[in-house]
Amino acid sequence: MNLFAKIVSYLFHPIFAPLYSVALLFSLPIYLNYKLPQQFINFTYSVVLLNLVVSPILVSLYLKRKGFIESLEMKTTKERVIPYLVSAILYAVTFFLFRQVQMPALYLKFFLGAFFAIVILLIATFFSQKISAHLAGLGGICGILYSISVITFTETLPWLMLAIIVSGFVASARVILKSHSGVELISGFFLGFGIQLILFS
Repeated sequence: MNLFAKIVSYLFHPIFAPLYSVALLFSLPIYLNYKLPQQFINFTYSVVLLNLVVSPILVSLYLKRKGFIESLEMKTTKERVIPYLVSAILYAVTFFLFRQVQMPALYLKFFLGAFFAIVILLIATFFSQKISAHLAGLGGICGILYSISVITFTETLPWLMLAIIVSGFVASARVILKSHSGVELISGFFLGFGIQLILFS
């Protein structure tokens, strides 16, 4: 059971949330997707992969090597301060970069929402509050899917239901691994969901 929980936790690690979110956004039958050239889509994937996936991983590995964190799981709030700060900076840079290349506002809101979520997670660590980043990422994806369905009248219910089910599996995995309490998981989900909902509304 622990092995399954670890696999689920790594597969849906929050560091992969931006990549999953972008892939999901581009796969939805939104009218904007039919206007975007493939070159722009490839550029978006490249930036997200480099700025929001590879760079944070490299920073985390460096911090582990230098002894700032004990493991990549970062189980204590103290270990999460620097990685959250770096992630917030990278999301801010990515947001302004995409804004400069005139990415549609509908997609820009996701990156802005993710930035706000990380800032709140960072602030929470200063008060020794541990909020689940896993569930914050998944909550953000659910918030995006729900908001897009309302704004663009796009059918996202199958994807939304799948995201909710995955959120349940990940939450169960985090409990099995004793990484979070129920309150930390619920607060994480509604943090991600709520921010995206506010921005899109």
